[in-house]
Amino acid sequence: MKRIIQLFVLLTMFSVNAQIFDILKDKVLDKAGSLVGRKLIGSITSEAITTNFKDCNKADVKNPSFAENEKYINLCNNSFSQREGYVLRPGYYTINLKSFCLKAGTYAPSSGDGYLYAPLKGPKKEVISSLVKNWYLHQDIPQEQVQSLIWGVIAKSSFKNMSSDLQIVAARLLSKKEFLQLSKMGLDFIPDSMMSKAKSSLPKPVQVALDAENKIRNYFSSSSSSYADLERLAMLGGINPEKSEIAYGTWGLHPKGYWVSYQPHGYREMTVKIYVPATLSTVNFIPSDDVAVPANTSSQRLMVSDVLNCQ
Repeated sequence: MKRIIQLFVLLTMFSVNAQIFDILKDKVLDKAGSLVGRKLIGSITSEAITTNFKDCNKADVKNPSFAENEKYINLCNNSFSQREGYVLRPGYYTINLKSFCLKAGTYAPSSGDGYLYAPLKGPKKEVISSLVKNWYLHQDIPQEQVQSLIWGVIAKSSFKNMSSDLQIVAARLLSKKEFLQLSKMGLDFIPDSMMSKAKSSLPKPVQVALDAENKIRNYFSSSSSSYADLERLAMLGGINPEKSEIAYGTWGLHPKGYWVSYQPHGYREMTVKIYVPATLSTVNFIPSDDVAVPANTSSQRLMVSDVLNCQ
């Protein structure tokens, strides 16, 4: 009888301990799941490129009509080096260049959007900078392929999901270190339930951008290879309904001391006008150091390239 009682006590203790273990296990799993969820949400909402209008000098600006009657020197035939750029003396200059969109889920530039200079910032600035700068040395690569890679990086898309053609382009434009960094990136398509949770408390323009990034990730996960399809996913259709606080063609003071006016013609190309004041002896203008940023958060940020768009 005594042994039966002891056995009963042992079984009861085992059952209680098992229940406690199950409770603790569930709590650990819930906590682990919560940590994973928070980490995923952080990955979804983080920006690869953070450059925005807050990075612009809004105090030193001139009206678009500034220097409209001046005679401009066209830089299309001037000498250029990637290290020194265009060496400019005091005067007025103009140049037509290729450019790239740095923000998915935004409207294309329009005649109502004014742009100012800002530096390239963000966790993926080195990769984006190399893609754009090194394109100058590999102009046989179509602009669409470079833009596709840029949108892929911005969307934190999984590199393994990108086409072999884009992977080859990345290998040509990036250093080994940058290519390795890119190859370890990123995210696949995120289900709607997780996306809703990630963006629920964020401003509407941010939510739209996150949705566009997720659509881009889905594009790379699919068998689609149409650039037109990717472009439709990355951009908002129509014209931005918001009124810009600065006018198209506004001049801004560049950190190097000259004045610059960015005049986009869509997201792929732009005219850049420069005024070098007489107080400077020379300046080095390197187009690919510049990001043209709109006052409207829902309009495209544009990175200027060194590749000419001269006729």
